[in-house]
Amino acid sequence: MSDKQVSENGSTRVPIELLRKYDRPGPRYTSYPTVPVWSNEVTASHYREALSNASKAVDTPVAVYCHIPFCRKRCYYCGCNTVVTKQRSRIDSYVETLTSEVARISARLNGRRKISQLHLGGGTPTIVDCKGLELLLKDLDSHFEYVADCEKSIEVDPRVTGVDQLEFLAANGFNRISIGTQDFNPEVQQAVGREQSEEMVRGILDNSRRLGFKGVNIDLIYGLPRQTVESFRDTIKRTIELRPDRVAVYSFAYLPQAMPHQSKIQEGELPVTETKYKLYAAAIEEFTGAGYRQIGMDHFALPEDELSVAQVDGRLHRNFMGYTVQAAPDMVGLGMSSIGYIDNSFFQNHSKLDSYENAISENGLATFRGIRLTKDDLIRQYVISSLMCNFVLKFDEVKRRFDVDYSDYMRDEHQRLDGFVEDGLLRVDKDALHITPVGRTFVRNIAMTFDAYLDSKGEAKGVRFSRTI
Repeated sequence: MSDKQVSENGSTRVPIELLRKYDRPGPRYTSYPTVPVWSNEVTASHYREALSNASKAVDTPVAVYCHIPFCRKRCYYCGCNTVVTKQRSRIDSYVETLTSEVARISARLNGRRKISQLHLGGGTPTIVDCKGLELLLKDLDSHFEYVADCEKSIEVDPRVTGVDQLEFLAANGFNRISIGTQDFNPEVQQAVGREQSEEMVRGILDNSRRLGFKGVNIDLIYGLPRQTVESFRDTIKRTIELRPDRVAVYSFAYLPQAMPHQSKIQEGELPVTETKYKLYAAAIEEFTGAGYRQIGMDHFALPEDELSVAQVDGRLHRNFMGYTVQAAPDMVGLGMSSIGYIDNSFFQNHSKLDSYENAISENGLATFRGIRLTKDDLIRQYVISSLMCNFVLKFDEVKRRFDVDYSDYMRDEHQRLDGFVEDGLLRVDKDALHITPVGRTFVRNIAMTFDAYLDSKGEAKGVRFSRTI
């Protein structure tokens, strides 16, 4: 551990020149292969076959992601797949469609009923009232059963989440909650169309703790309009004072051509590139200095949090729901645009509400694209996941899992790691690759070395990725 990388108080300091050097478009690797290379030739029939194959592992739990796309108002920065509505009937109809999808998938999984991880994401999941949530959860209960240490999590918007909903969720076993916060500065909030007081966030956090949620997460975004290094440090310090178990610090991608609602943001108010680097560096320095452990490139967790413990032990995992200690090999995706991973294949539902609901009504499933992984995909998926989650790749594990020698199989890729080693981002010994404290910030860049779908310049034809910083 270099003195230049970690200061006396334990904070990680990332040189601006490295942020400048490695800032480039690249995948986030919530999946490998990444979504842009998936094919619409993978259909519902392939999904049915995969579910039937997966049903044979009767005692192995699955993870379940449920997408609730609705919001009362679209935040200007939002990059999620959402539907703006205030019509209760539309939300209720969607919940009924979800229950139909649950029934069809459960039938294909046959006796495979155990769930180790459930996540409700959005949109704004708590736009669904307690009656609607009860209908959905009861339907899941009738088809599945939760393992004793099941992780049940939900994303919440402090502006629309009531104490009654938190009490309902706690009573139904939810134990993790993610609070959309973004920034505490009123000027920034006004610029992105999401105004909420610190008291709102504190209220959700305090009530969640009172109700026994074992994990409280706060989401922040850097690169928003009107953010300055000073104002964002203030937001970070206020967050640290709240002492959430976990913090996510995401980079804002300004893409008004692809997301027209972002045109409501004044481009001239966005931080210039050098300022954005400093915002990110400040977040890493402040959170690590306050005792948080860096998880992946944009998450932080308290040392006693199970994510931190799992990372130290080398058993941290990652899927479309985020970082987790639950190692379910299969994930069921429910709802519009949701993604599942079944029988070594990815499947995504239709991303338009009408298309999704019509497909469920007519066919029982709503798959419109995906990819079936080859052995090479699986090997590279493991390599990238190990680096992204645990910051280490053990060569003997590659051999044990896939019966291939890393040094032979990845000879060309390994030679391209020299630059990361020279910059102090990566350490290589005879047994493993080790990402250094500063290297954690650039783990996406390192992972790109092993991506077979990128060309020699690290690009994919016709694909526009977000920037790595």
